Amino acid sequence: MDEKNFGIYLNKDKRGAYCNPNAPEKLIKYVTRAGRERKQELVSWGGVGVLEYSVESVIDQFYFAQKAHTRRGNFGRYMSHTLFAFSPEGEYAVDKNDMDVDEIARQMARDIFEQDHCQVVYGVHKPDKTEPHLHIHFAINTVNYRTGGKRHENKTQTAERNERFNKITQTSHTDWCAEP
Repeated sequence: MDEKNFGIYLNKDKRGAYCNPNAPEKLIKYVTRAGRERKQELVSWGGVGVLEYSVESVIDQFYFAQKAHTRRGNFGRYMSHTLFAFSPEGEYAVDKNDMDVDEIARQMARDIFEQDHCQVVYGVHKPDKTEPHLHIHFAINTVNYRTGGKRHENKTQTAERNERFNKITQTSHTDWCAEP
């Protein structure tokens, strides 16, 4: 099977970002487009490691996990924000083959959850002013629900996740293009 680059996985965390206690609420509302503005950009949203009753209930679940674990000193980053931006070819394949982008996003979120044991919320967005192609945002709780430790992702891990995300999309593409 020919390996294709359907997109790129980016870590959107900048130094000092998401260190305020209100970061979970703000980022989850941004990812799910729960505010009044930009709602038309949302294709779908969902989560792994959370019950998806409502955006507010998901936010509460993130806070609960964070409050269940104590730290010495400063809490640091409350959330991690990552993005999978489809390449023009990837976006074309999704559109041409009528691929289920919500299922692709859920599989990617499951990958994060299984690797890091952290709650994940995703939002699939149409192209907008900041990202000209179809893209998926991920809001990731930095607290590992098993150990209470913090999630960290270095450049090597980001590159490995990018490969896995492209394989998820490749597999979805192959499934849709398979002969009956």
